[in-house]
Amino acid sequence: MSLLVVGCNHRSAGLALLERLAVPAEELPKALRTLTGLEHVLEAVVLSTCNRVEVYAHVSRFHSGLHELRGWFAERGDLHPQDLDEVEYSYHDDRAAAHLFAVAGGLDSMVIGEGQIATQVKQSVQVAREQGAARRVLQRLFRQAVSVGRRIRRETEIMQGASSMVEVGLEVAGTRLGGPVAGRRALIVGAGAVGTLSVERLREQGIGHLDVYNRSADKAARLAARCEGRVVAPGGLRDALAAADLVVCTTGAPVPLIDPALVAAALASRPDPAHAPLVLLDLAMPRNIDPGCVELPDVEVVDIADVRARAVREVAGDVLTEARALVDEEAAAFVAWTRSSEVGPTIAAVRRSAEAVRLAELERLSPRLAGLEPRQLEAVETLTRGIVNTLLHTPSVRLKELAERGVADRHADALRTLFDLVWEVDDPLDEDLDDLGGDGDVQR
Repeated sequence: MSLLVVGCNHRSAGLALLERLAVPAEELPKALRTLTGLEHVLEAVVLSTCNRVEVYAHVSRFHSGLHELRGWFAERGDLHPQDLDEVEYSYHDDRAAAHLFAVAGGLDSMVIGEGQIATQVKQSVQVAREQGAARRVLQRLFRQAVSVGRRIRRETEIMQGASSMVEVGLEVAGTRLGGPVAGRRALIVGAGAVGTLSVERLREQGIGHLDVYNRSADKAARLAARCEGRVVAPGGLRDALAAADLVVCTTGAPVPLIDPALVAAALASRPDPAHAPLVLLDLAMPRNIDPGCVELPDVEVVDIADVRARAVREVAGDVLTEARALVDEEAAAFVAWTRSSEVGPTIAAVRRSAEAVRLAELERLSPRLAGLEPRQLEAVETLTRGIVNTLLHTPSVRLKELAERGVADRHADALRTLFDLVWEVDDPLDEDLDDLGGDGDVQR
């Protein structure tokens, strides 16, 4: 069995391709069902943000699993598989774990060191777990990834001077406005975590008035209450656009919510025609704002491509070296756990077999033990249990050591054959993910 990641990100693919591959929140359950329905995919997690679309998978066969994942990407993007060669990357086993750990630590982000990705990683595995797509291996991998992200931010200076995608986007939007946002009017489309962060940053900059528009009225009301803003009622988007200087879009909608006709109608209804420009900041993937809006007079559109161009941050080489060393250390630990866990079911099955033999022998000898006092029976119980544990201790430890070196397969096979064992290969992980934490923000 192998761990695989296949994906495209802001460095390997253009915005248009990432938009075609993006998996909106409402499509995630179906995507996960499709992925885990593939012959060689045992578990799957989709990490889809404005910067990347990646599938992490636990597969039964490396080459077959890779072929199936590449086929899924090609179908989603309506591409020939060969067209992915220049824009797609794939890693397996320790390199796949290291990649996710680097992603969770902000080392692979458009803005190096940004903290939003930590919660995006957590959210992606939570959805997969709810859908039954992430079980023992991927839950463990993503749990460790969030922990590694925390460790990188705690033990290195990766976040020193770092900003978020929201902050960079607002910075670009401010230049398009031609002046500070203080005293101006803003419309937030989307009341999720990115919308909330946008509100917080705008308030820090002294925004004059905030409107909130969201498909869920309850979420819009909660965010509006936090920022002393106004909820835009269904059907009121055009008027809210007309009154705004800045619009920030952050939803996970699969199609644009703002198109040229709507924006043109909003501008035409402005009481002051000279009230310009209208700046539309699109932080969503897929895009919330139709690219055709850029052709309208008195309209400025800022999207992820513009944020990309501005999000250049130099990080000291020694900081990156420290962070990468942590990533490699943690990846090695994960691989060691993986190898050890592969023999864990065999060890457990051996112990169950031995315990069954012990209990059967005690039952067979029960007539001869009937005259013993309770204290003596307890001593017999303790003695026989100790003999079994002592006999199995050294073989168990030795098999785990061999697993950590990656050479335990034939020994485990021999045990299973000699003891005629039956065991569960993919026991569910009992631990919960709710305590993963994570800082920053989420895209959707």
